[in-house]
Amino acid sequence: MKQLYENNPMNAPRVNTDVFFVDYDTEYKLRGFIDEAFDFIEDFQLLNPTMWERFVRQFREEDADYEGGWRGEYWGKCMRGAAFVYSYTKNPKLYATLEKTVRDMIASGRENEGGRISSYGISHEFCHWDIWSRKYVLLGMQYFYEVCPDAKLREEIIASMRTQADCIIEKIGRKEEGKKPIAKASHHWRGLNSSSLLEPIVRLYSLTGEEKYFNFAKYIVDAGGTDIVNIFDLAYNNDFSPYQYPVTKAYEMTSCFEGLLEFYRITGIEKYKTAIVNFADKILETDFTVIGCCGCTHELFDHSTVRQANTTNGSVMQETCVTVTLMKFFYQLHVLTGDPKYVDAFETSLYNAYLGSINTEKVIEPSLPAEHPDWKFEPLPFDSYSPLTAGTRGNKIGGLKVMSDMHYYGCCACIGAAGIGLVAKLGTLLSADGIVINLYTDGEIKASLPSGAPISIKIDTEYPKSGDVKITLGLEKSESFKLLLRNPAWSKTTSVSVNGTACEACDGYTVIEREFSDGDTVELSLDMRVQAILPIPYGEQILINEVIWGANYMIPTFDKEDPIAYRHVSLRRGPVMLAQENRLGYSVDDPVDVAIDPDGYVDVKLTKGEAPYKCILEAKVPLEDGSEMLVTDYASAGKLWNEESKMAVWMLTK
Repeated sequence: MKQLYENNPMNAPRVNTDVFFVDYDTEYKLRGFIDEAFDFIEDFQLLNPTMWERFVRQFREEDADYEGGWRGEYWGKCMRGAAFVYSYTKNPKLYATLEKTVRDMIASGRENEGGRISSYGISHEFCHWDIWSRKYVLLGMQYFYEVCPDAKLREEIIASMRTQADCIIEKIGRKEEGKKPIAKASHHWRGLNSSSLLEPIVRLYSLTGEEKYFNFAKYIVDAGGTDIVNIFDLAYNNDFSPYQYPVTKAYEMTSCFEGLLEFYRITGIEKYKTAIVNFADKILETDFTVIGCCGCTHELFDHSTVRQANTTNGSVMQETCVTVTLMKFFYQLHVLTGDPKYVDAFETSLYNAYLGSINTEKVIEPSLPAEHPDWKFEPLPFDSYSPLTAGTRGNKIGGLKVMSDMHYYGCCACIGAAGIGLVAKLGTLLSADGIVINLYTDGEIKASLPSGAPISIKIDTEYPKSGDVKITLGLEKSESFKLLLRNPAWSKTTSVSVNGTACEACDGYTVIEREFSDGDTVELSLDMRVQAILPIPYGEQILINEVIWGANYMIPTFDKEDPIAYRHVSLRRGPVMLAQENRLGYSVDDPVDVAIDPDGYVDVKLTKGEAPYKCILEAKVPLEDGSEMLVTDYASAGKLWNEESKMAVWMLTK
């Protein structure tokens, strides 16, 4: 496997620790709505040179984040996703745009400040969101490095990253060395945001081999992520769920654990792997909603698994930054462990919360014009928050900041591109002795087998509208290898055949080991019956979900289950959640009685052309009174961001 990473040394440690591997030369040409999402994000966001110039300007203006803001995160956050998208589209116009902005960012280093790149003035650096933003500059450069073929530019990127990291290491570290502790380098979240610097520091060590970066990474790990508790030890001991930690900010905490995952890859210390897996599994157990996100209290871990059907949660919840961060974390966990449950979770996020967040109608967030009449208004490519019970999209902009030219942006708008880009990383992977197909997306894939021999994979399907998938293999010559096909946990009656001959479907992965020849076909039929999901009763509990702003502190709150939460039901068809929507001929506020059979399934009938908006799928749900209710997939609903397109995934029943 080592040849996979000859040009990407920062990823080389994966060879010794991971179960599955990404081949960076794999080429995808997908069809349908996934390809359309790539095109929309590329055209509407990533090919906009003015946006990139505006983001770089935050580092050239004197103290652009003068009020302790996070404008400095925008460039690197967006660059990471842009590099992922470019690895799929291979669009030369996109590459030229990204190359220019990378060069601009490198040039923004201030010579009179030792080459420092920061959106904070040097007089008050290392507070608030300074390190967080610097982290994203490093990550943006590192992920562009993966797609950059220019050896000279790669050297310039490494030199810039060294300078950036050295400026931090000079002043951040152990208190006894006269430095500022990493968890004290922020006025927010007890240092979680600054501690997430771990990920790019580990990757920089892998790239350069310089011991000082390893030592600094180890210092961050030993510091434990916050100034109040070592979150890595909490996860390792596994006595608490993340929503019970003293700090519960979901996005930043997950970023810290992704950094720990990278540190495990270079050390192989099993304690760290145990902590990472424990943390992820607790999220799936206690804080993962039906749409694949966390946080019923804006973007906090808050026991969302049981709270998600409450109508008392508010409208600022299920943040897109959390969705995409979870998707990336699940992708990393899957290649690390080989466990398909993380792909199941990734797919839930992708087909529901993530695709639902894409602003395909290019709507301007409704409250902005009245609140900020002097700003310059433009639609952002992503929504920030997603409803669960009856509600609308377009409820505020996460991470909203206005810049000196009166244009604004937000954190979720910047992170969004990474979500779609991950499809072309996780979709098809390599194992030590074969190839792994995780995502059944209509299209063609050109890859290599572990032997180095080329293989083409043609997938013909309407998935997730249909559960029927036909895979045709193209080989230059016959070869023996293992073909692993993910069998989603929700599919209870999967059937598989090879060249028309049935074979046994297995839980997790169906492994087909044989000599394959050019033109061989594998067909799957997944169980797409609609399953009714009911809320989990919980009564009452104590949560750590009230923030004392300015004091950098969280306090407990007493939470009670909404009395009408139990009157809700959600419907899952494969990886897709079905949703009500006001444009479908009824009000989502009116209760209905869904006809659920004794086994917990609903006999839904797919329809075509009855929904008044474009959707992945539409269907009629039977009701107890003999009538039917038209629904669509969750991701396609609510796109007008107003009451006309009010929606619900948790449907109120009588």
